[in-house]
Amino acid sequence: MTNVEEISVSKIVGQSVRPRALLFSAGMVVLSGLLLFCLLLRVMNYEVRKDEQLYVPPIRLLDQYQLYTDFFYNHPPGSAWLFYGIGKIVGSDHLMLAGRVSIFLTWILLLAVIGWITYALTRSALVAWCAAVLTVTNELFLSQTGMTATNNLLPLPFSLLGVGLFVLAVKDRRALPLVVGAAGFCLSIAASFKISAVAFIPPVAIAAFFLPRGYQFRQRLLRVVLPLALGGLLGGLPILVPLVSDPQMFLAHVLGYHTGPHLQYWQDPAVESEGASVSWAAKLLLAQSVWLSATVAVAISAVLTLFLAWFLSPAGNERLLVAPLLVVAGAFVCSVALSLIPTPGFPQYFGPPLICLPLTLALLYAGLGHETRRYMQPGLIAATIVVLAVAAPRLAQYLPTVSHPERWTVLRVHEAGETVAERLAAAGVSGKVATLSPIYPLEGGLPVYQELATGPFAYRIADIADPKLAAFYKMTSPTTIGALFDADPPAALLLGFDEVLERPMLAYAQRNGYVVSADLGIKDRYGAPVLYVRPQAD
Repeated sequence: MTNVEEISVSKIVGQSVRPRALLFSAGMVVLSGLLLFCLLLRVMNYEVRKDEQLYVPPIRLLDQYQLYTDFFYNHPPGSAWLFYGIGKIVGSDHLMLAGRVSIFLTWILLLAVIGWITYALTRSALVAWCAAVLTVTNELFLSQTGMTATNNLLPLPFSLLGVGLFVLAVKDRRALPLVVGAAGFCLSIAASFKISAVAFIPPVAIAAFFLPRGYQFRQRLLRVVLPLALGGLLGGLPILVPLVSDPQMFLAHVLGYHTGPHLQYWQDPAVESEGASVSWAAKLLLAQSVWLSATVAVAISAVLTLFLAWFLSPAGNERLLVAPLLVVAGAFVCSVALSLIPTPGFPQYFGPPLICLPLTLALLYAGLGHETRRYMQPGLIAATIVVLAVAAPRLAQYLPTVSHPERWTVLRVHEAGETVAERLAAAGVSGKVATLSPIYPLEGGLPVYQELATGPFAYRIADIADPKLAAFYKMTSPTTIGALFDADPPAALLLGFDEVLERPMLAYAQRNGYVVSADLGIKDRYGAPVLYVRPQAD
């Protein structure tokens, strides 16, 4: 064949392939938009969970109270201030809406980080898209972990970005100090949302003393270790400020609570498990159900296939990023260990190790030769199609609510709060509302007791907490709440969420002649609450 004929054939082939490539790219864009829209609907419609009674109230409480000092909060301050800031930006009095918007924005950031890091390593938009889809379809992330206004999802994009930036900064012979500093900043910011995110810091900190391998030790100290430490200090300010200003108060809430009365509470046989795993055997079984769920198993299969492709392909040996892979492996091991340490264990505790999967996939793909990459792409696409098919029922679950936004959970919760406020106004009473679900009265603009402002988490351990530790908590207990009400009678009590914990509150309402209000139209997975209104004569 002559050169002219070869050129003509290549042009014809190029013209035939190009429309299919454009059609495929357009399909990816449309499907991505649909996935994000389904994700938004799921976040806005997912049922209210008890943990949100802790995380959402600070959106309003921080206007007049100080974190830890004036109300109980058993986590680092990052999530409280993020939700509060988003609430101010949104400029709405819909508290649950602000919290869930924060979670959706976190999803956008997580997927953007996965796509960007994967593309930076592989220069393949297709692989980047597959890595993002393999994450968004994860069963754990489509449940309470990634749908509710809590701190479970918040640290993940920052942890992934921190490890990814460090890998990008040191994978070549020359380090990038600014990128290393940004990695340290992101890793510390992640820990300001949730303490378990510190699991990703040790492997990166250790690797900073050994990478890049072409540097002398002194060079690594100046161009890697020092920028990482400075970035980490800057990102750690949300934790360092309260830790330095009042270390006992901060540590009592963030560490003392979880290692003391919280553990003691869940070890009580009379307490319902609510999905908690106390024994090591139960935690291992829970971890297995999370880490080897259907969609995760498919993602792991894709990663193992890439690993075998590299192992059996000598052409890719020189391109494999061994040192970065060791960093990711260290992050995986540390996050697995820290997931198993807390007692009791809950499903959301086992989410952090899963973000190592897309980064591992990207690194392995980057280590393949050109021809091997081409042969591996159909397998990645097939894995992506499988996880989309598995997750489709969950993702499409709330599509019917598109035409009825008033039925969305975030709007129904706000409407319920307004209903409570209207009932009190109609009864001619004003004052605080006593409840273990403070989101509802706060949504209605009503005041709540500081001792109950973040739900049942301090209330239920108050009678068993060590007095020295309890002195740092603004709280009341089932045995002391009667005295609190006698000194400052509630305008109303919103009860019906926890029969056991609410017994003293119900007894107070019945003893003092509180009037039962008509059906409020409020119902969540914990019950259909009843409003007890103070008699007008009082």
